Amino acid sequence: MPDDPYYPATAPGSGQWWLRRVSGSDGNVLADRLRGVAGFEAAWSTGIAGSLGDPSTIVAVLDTGITSGAYAHPELAGKVIAGYDFVSEVEYANDGDGRDADPSDPGDWVDHGDLANPAFAGCLLEASSWHGTLIAGQIAALTNNGQGVAGIGWNTQVLAVRVAGKCGATVSDIVDGIRWAAGLPVVGVPIINPNPARIINISFGGDAACNAEYQAAIDEVWNSKGAIVVAAAGNEHAGLSRPASCDKVVGVVGLNRDGFKNNYSNFDARDSNIGAKAVIATVGGDDDGADSGLWAPYLADDGILTVDNCGSTVPRMPSTCPNGPYAFLFGTSFSAPIVSGAAALMLAVNKNLTAQQLVDGLKASARPHVTSPLIGTCSWDNPGRCICTTSTCGAGILDAEQALRYAEAVRTDQPYTAPNWPTVVLDNPEIRAAVQVSPKDRDPNPPVADGSTSKGGGGGGGATGIGWLILLALATVELARLRLRPTARVRRS
Repeated sequence: MPDDPYYPATAPGSGQWWLRRVSGSDGNVLADRLRGVAGFEAAWSTGIAGSLGDPSTIVAVLDTGITSGAYAHPELAGKVIAGYDFVSEVEYANDGDGRDADPSDPGDWVDHGDLANPAFAGCLLEASSWHGTLIAGQIAALTNNGQGVAGIGWNTQVLAVRVAGKCGATVSDIVDGIRWAAGLPVVGVPIINPNPARIINISFGGDAACNAEYQAAIDEVWNSKGAIVVAAAGNEHAGLSRPASCDKVVGVVGLNRDGFKNNYSNFDARDSNIGAKAVIATVGGDDDGADSGLWAPYLADDGILTVDNCGSTVPRMPSTCPNGPYAFLFGTSFSAPIVSGAAALMLAVNKNLTAQQLVDGLKASARPHVTSPLIGTCSWDNPGRCICTTSTCGAGILDAEQALRYAEAVRTDQPYTAPNWPTVVLDNPEIRAAVQVSPKDRDPNPPVADGSTSKGGGGGGGATGIGWLILLALATVELARLRLRPTARVRRS
């Protein structure tokens, strides 16, 4: 177990439970039921070469940028590679220009002055999210250094690729960021990425269908660079957002720490499993804030604890944050980097894995979804906390240890055989109390215009500070002019 003080259960809240071993039963108290986690602590303990990551294995974080210089988080020292800033529209870039070679996050707040500008029509008044910094911390925070928090890849590096500014991101900026991150040339960008990434994390999404522009970039990096895009399912308890709904994308559904779908995550909300797009599921925090489902008082968890910046507009020096530069996060924005981090560990074990093998390995090594006689299965009519199936939430629950064993088996030219997983049945006093209040966590979703049950929804991630700040950056909603933007709910003490 790493020695970072916020890692153990004795830390604020229940610490970094999302990194700990799969454990618990209905006989345990709620906080000790970790049947939905990926089990990184077990993966680190395998002794497999590369199980702690490798500096040559890079995860591109396509996001708001990452704080740098005097504002850089100390837990990311030496772990961030400066990439490129692809925010093309000066009004939203907030750094005085358009595209440039500085992917630092200057803040993405929107104030009343912005809203008076017609260019910001449809945008929301909001504080800066530091969304890219939070995700970088999940993947690569310095670990076992006796300070703060742990990250997934002790030796993994992240590549900062800024694609989002005020009011979100445009599809064209994200698409160019995808290509550049993987090492492909982009028209108008003077440099080809010298540090190409094979794992590209996108915790943004919109409710439109996957379009040709997105799909062409995803196909190109898959086919020519062996790179995969890992994307958040979205947070509208509806159909998958894009690009999670695109082909060849690892769409990630969010779970409660005990393994059922959390209150907000999107999923494959279809009438059948034909054309299902979700690939895998993992935890993302399950909040008890506003609009968090009827069962929140009984089943919510305290979120994904990682790094933060406390600046409400411009970044602050981490040492000046009154409650510490850490936060608890909620949203599929923070489920996606858990999968990206696991995929990076797989590549550290076996650098020769193809894009298809990475996806096949994540699926083959996944644990089966939990079951319950009390909680209904996920559907358009039951979209809140619900029981996942392979047709709604992907192949199963991410298992980091088994994903590494798959990578090692391929490396040594041995067959991989998944464990004979037991069936996990959830039946405990908290669930029984919840269903007494209501048989479903949420009301049915309204019908969509065409009568189908496959409409996507935006959304992506959120945070609770050690203050206790709860930033629910439920990651994205697509607005006019094809901008995709993070939305946030903030509760401060």
